[in-house]
Amino acid sequence: MLHDIFNQAGFAFFALFPILNPPAMAPIFLEMTSGVSDTDRHRLAALIGKYTFLLLLTVLLVGGWALKLFGISIPVIRVAGGLLLFNTAWRMLNNEPRISANEQAELKTKVTSQAFFPLTLPVTAGPGSIAVTLTLVPTGTFWGTETLFSFFGVALGIAAAALSVFVFYRYEELFINRIGRAGAQTISKISAFVLLAIGVQIIWDGIRGLVHMM
Repeated sequence: MLHDIFNQAGFAFFALFPILNPPAMAPIFLEMTSGVSDTDRHRLAALIGKYTFLLLLTVLLVGGWALKLFGISIPVIRVAGGLLLFNTAWRMLNNEPRISANEQAELKTKVTSQAFFPLTLPVTAGPGSIAVTLTLVPTGTFWGTETLFSFFGVALGIAAAALSVFVFYRYEELFINRIGRAGAQTISKISAFVLLAIGVQIIWDGIRGLVHMM
């Protein structure tokens, strides 16, 4: 059972890490918070990591029931989320920015009061990461032992992804000095390729689920 939990946690982490993309977003965070003190920036990094975890955990726990309310099946969400991931990864591979220069300038002037919105949502954890989290919602009876362990495993993966956001945001200056801008770009490209592959895998899982429902 522990093996299954760690498998779920690992898959959730590697699904969310490329879309959250802390190595690429950390320089943007550093740029947007250049007008505040180091202490405030470090506190913001902790808050963003915390809010990212709470936001995605809420989506994981509530998303399944919300989908049932609107009559949307998990396989459909997997196909839609996979397509969104594929599109996001393709844009990342082609160096298209996640937020515009005007949005960065606007955020820079009011960063101290915007830890959750917009620094967490949508800059850090946007529609892409929410869609990915919805695709990770376990199927089956909620109170079933296997389903509960699956929820726990995915929650661990979300926690690890949120922790990576905090680490990269908190230590961005040291990180950039260590690996340089070229190294950060390399990590970003590798993450984008992994995200592309995960998007294809999620689409395939969704298609198989739809076929089994027919």
